[in-house]
Amino acid sequence: MAFKDITEVISNIVVIIGLPLAVIQYFNESIKERKDRQYEIYSSMDEKFVEWEKLCLEYPDLDIHDVKDSIPPALTEKQKKQEVILFTILFSIFERAYMLYSDESTQLKKSQWTGWDEYIQDYCKRENFRKAWNVSGSTFAMEFQSYMEDKMKQTAK
Repeated sequence: MAFKDITEVISNIVVIIGLPLAVIQYFNESIKERKDRQYEIYSSMDEKFVEWEKLCLEYPDLDIHDVKDSIPPALTEKQKKQEVILFTILFSIFERAYMLYSDESTQLKKSQWTGWDEYIQDYCKRENFRKAWNVSGSTFAMEFQSYMEDKMKQTAK
């Protein structure tokens, strides 16, 4: 065999072996990138939730934490306004969770959405939360507004 023939055979072997390896590597990288993006989303939502918890600590005189006060305090007008503002921040976190997880396109999204959905439902049972939604709920995306209105109806029963 001539040198040219040998190099051609080697070249064909490299293509035959290299191409499938490159495709496998591409798919492995795609899967890794998708998992990394999902983790970044999870981490971002976790940070927002921790910020909310800090706000609850900062305003213990308001009944805004997920552990509802057994006897809600009588609030001043200023405190009522603060409560609406703080719940609006929570609505924004809920909207973000809805937009990121509600399609349940992956197992991670499905498991995350289940938790968020239950958390939202628990808040929807609260009178002060419902009042705050009536004040500021119209400022959110229509799809999220529909979801929240459905939750409010379900929990009113």
